[in-house]
Amino acid sequence: MNPSLFFTLSLILTSYAIILPASGANLFDELCKKVNDNGRCLQILKADPKLVTAKNYGELSKYILQFALKKSIEGQNFLKGVMKTNPSSAAIKECATFDYDGVVGSFRSALGELKEDSMTASYDAKVSGDGPTTCDRALAAEKISNPAISALNKDIFLLSNLASFATDMLP
Repeated sequence: MNPSLFFTLSLILTSYAIILPASGANLFDELCKKVNDNGRCLQILKADPKLVTAKNYGELSKYILQFALKKSIEGQNFLKGVMKTNPSSAAIKECATFDYDGVVGSFRSALGELKEDSMTASYDAKVSGDGPTTCDRALAAEKISNPAISALNKDIFLLSNLASFATDMLP
C-alpha cells in the first residue's frame, strides 16, 4: 500500500474518531471532566433533552450554544426584573444591561460562526463568560449579595466554558 495513501486514510479515520464518539453520554462525560463542577455540569446538560441526543461534537456545540443563548436571554430578563425592583443599584443595572448584552451577543455570535469558523465560535463562547464575571465583581463592589444572581452567573459561566470546550473539539 502506498505510504501517503495509508497516512491520508489514517488521518481521516482519526478525525472521524474525534467527531463521532460512541454516544451523547460519552460526550457529556468528556466535557464535564474539563470543568471544576462535574455534578452541576451534568445537571445543566441534562436539563435540555436535545443535548442528550447529540451524536457528535458539531451537534453538541450547536445544542449547547442554543441552550446557552436561551438561558442567557432568560437570565438577562430576570436581571432586568431585579433592576426594576432595585433601581438605585448601579451594579444590577450594569449586570442587566451592559454585562448580559455582551453575554447574549457573544453566544449569538458563536452560534452564527459555528459552521464557518469553529475557532472564532470557540473564542466567542469563551468571551461570553466575561459578563457573569464582571457582574459578580460589580455586585461585590456594592456589597450586594443575591444568591439568585450568583447562581445565574455561575451557570452562565459554566455554559460558556462548556460551549468553548465543545467547539474546541471541532476539526
